[in-house]
Amino acid sequence: MQQGRTAPLLAVEDLQAWYGHSHVLQGLSILVQPGEIVTLAGRNGAGKTTTLKAIMGLVARRAGRVSFAGEDILPLPPDSRFHRGLAYVPEERRIVPGLTVEENLRLGILASRHQREEARRIEAIAETFPRLKQRLKQEAITMSGGEQQMLAIARALMAEPTMVLLDEPSEGIMPVLVEEMFEQFVAMKRSGTTILLVEQNVELALEVSDRVYIVDGGAVVHHAPAAELRADPEIQARYCAV
Repeated sequence: MQQGRTAPLLAVEDLQAWYGHSHVLQGLSILVQPGEIVTLAGRNGAGKTTTLKAIMGLVARRAGRVSFAGEDILPLPPDSRFHRGLAYVPEERRIVPGLTVEENLRLGILASRHQREEARRIEAIAETFPRLKQRLKQEAITMSGGEQQMLAIARALMAEPTMVLLDEPSEGIMPVLVEEMFEQFVAMKRSGTTILLVEQNVELALEVSDRVYIVDGGAVVHHAPAAELRADPEIQARYCAV
C-alpha cells in the first residue's frame, strides 16, 4: 500500500477473515489517516461489516495485519483495542432499553479509563447531540430509531476514542434524522475523531467523506477521493448498487 504523507492511524494489510469454512475477506488492505472520514462502500455481502468486525477483533478466525497508532493489534482481544482508543458502533445499536439516555451514556464511560470525567463527558456529548440533551432522563427505548442510533454513537464517544468504526448508521432511519446525524459526523471530525464508516447511502457518505474504498468479494476493488467518486456515477452504479 502507498503511504500517506503522515503515518496512518489505521493500516490494514492483506486482511483475511473466515466464518467457519467461508473465506469472507480475501486480502483487504486500507489506510486511514488521523482526522479523516473514510467510507467502505459496496454491495450487500461484499465484506464491509466483516472488515469492521475483524478490525475490532470480533471475528474469531483472521489473518494479516491491523496496525492502530503504530501497533499491530490483530492478536489483541476487543477490550484491549477499545482501551487503546478504538470504538465500534454496530448496526444493531444495542441500547439498554430499561435505562435512560443518561444511564446508557454512563455505560460508555464505565468501561473506559475516564470514569472520573463522567459529568464533563455527558455535558460535552449533550452539546454535540442536542436531541439527546433534551432527553437525558427519558427511557432510551421510547426514542425513535434515529435517536437511538445517535445514542449508540454518543455512548461510544463517552470514552473519547481516537477512532470510531460505524456500521450502517443510517439503516432504517428517517431521512431528516440521517442528514442531522451526518452533520454530526463532520462535527466529530472537526473535534479530532477519525471515522471509518460502512454506509449504503453512498450519496450522503460521499458528501462527508475524505476518501472511499469500494469493497467487492472481500477485497478492495477501487479507491478514490470522495470528490472524484461523486463525479463518477459509472463506478457507483457498478459497485455500490444494493
